[in-house]
Amino acid sequence: MTPSKARHACEACRSEHVTISDRSALHHDYFSTIHQWLPMISEKRLRDIQLSLEDASHDLLLLCMKLCTISLGNYPPSQHPLYSLTKSLSSTAENAGLASLRLIQSLVLLSIYELSHAIHPAAYLTIGRAARLVILMGWHDRDAQQLFKPADTWSLREEQRRTWWSIFILDRVINTETSGFPFATPEPSPNELLPVNDDDWGRGKSLPSQSLYTTSFSSYAPLGCFARTCQAAHMLGKVINNRDCKKKSSEEAADLLTEAQSLHQALAALKISIEQTAGYESGKDEYPLWSAISICVSAQALLYSSYGCPDAPGTSSRARLALDTEMQGLSVEGLRVLASSTGPRLAQIPTQCPFMARCFYASATACAWFIREDREPEILDALRQMVSSLKGLSRWGVAGEYLALLEQGGTLNLIDTEPITVDSLSQSVWLGG
Repeated sequence: MTPSKARHACEACRSEHVTISDRSALHHDYFSTIHQWLPMISEKRLRDIQLSLEDASHDLLLLCMKLCTISLGNYPPSQHPLYSLTKSLSSTAENAGLASLRLIQSLVLLSIYELSHAIHPAAYLTIGRAARLVILMGWHDRDAQQLFKPADTWSLREEQRRTWWSIFILDRVINTETSGFPFATPEPSPNELLPVNDDDWGRGKSLPSQSLYTTSFSSYAPLGCFARTCQAAHMLGKVINNRDCKKKSSEEAADLLTEAQSLHQALAALKISIEQTAGYESGKDEYPLWSAISICVSAQALLYSSYGCPDAPGTSSRARLALDTEMQGLSVEGLRVLASSTGPRLAQIPTQCPFMARCFYASATACAWFIREDREPEILDALRQMVSSLKGLSRWGVAGEYLALLEQGGTLNLIDTEPITVDSLSQSVWLGG
């Protein structure tokens, strides 16, 4: 299909599903929900009709925004007509060579939908498509060969950077539960910059950017919530690499254990810095910091579950080191804090960020581990809170899948709860089952 025909196809479908009068409501629904925990789209630029007409995939983006905000009704997430339509249109636009910011953002939103509803391996494949396009555009590295016209405004370059970081974040989150899969996005380049303060960017105010790799941050330009999320995802990627290397080989055990201890310390420091960010204690609904804290806690849970068991993969084929015992002690204590303190605290947050589902699931499995040992009343209460919180995320199919895995593993039998019913447990390989 030619670019012109692909553009007309997107426009025709958009006019059917998102009328001119619908746009204001769509903008409100999207920017008051999804945008709060993954702010990659500039509302100011999106509302600029002239700029919108310049991007052939603008209509596709509107459809994907609607997909992420609508109620699914009785449709299974993978069979919703709008999902099928946007998947088809995105392939049409990509095959027609319409590489653009809006096409990449559309793929990001598709991946969010798939990840949030546990549609696997589609989420893994979709974020891979987005990653290849963003690398082709050269946004992953300012020193890479630039095949396309560079951004001519600061606000556009910042939106490109946020889109790149969104892909990086989703890539790491999607790979949390799987082992040995290569990342679609490379490690950030040595000169990589973090997104600027979210509020100022939303108002179109130009600000200096902070570097990801730095020993200290300037007080002139304080880090925003999304920058914290980027930092957390960067740490999550390092934990995933450590876990995968640990499973593959025992030859570098001492180095991996030393790295694991460093990751433990870095994650603890990052968690404290997130909690000290202005507004964290307010508990504001959909506050952007919740995506940062959820990814940070997920990284901690993954690290501790990798080293908390003395018979974990990669340890039986070699002599046990003193570092093994030290890291196991740190991990067991970390899991106890997750079960008794961190998890219940996160359960008080009135958010619909789907990244939270992984935190609640990890906390619930940690609770079950300690309950089977001594049935502490405090941990039993925490487990009930985790189950309740997962049920509170029922908007997203991934929460139901995690509940089903807890039931499958006997965790729900430890407390009084209604049986969980789902259509299938086919996603368990992607969700830690």
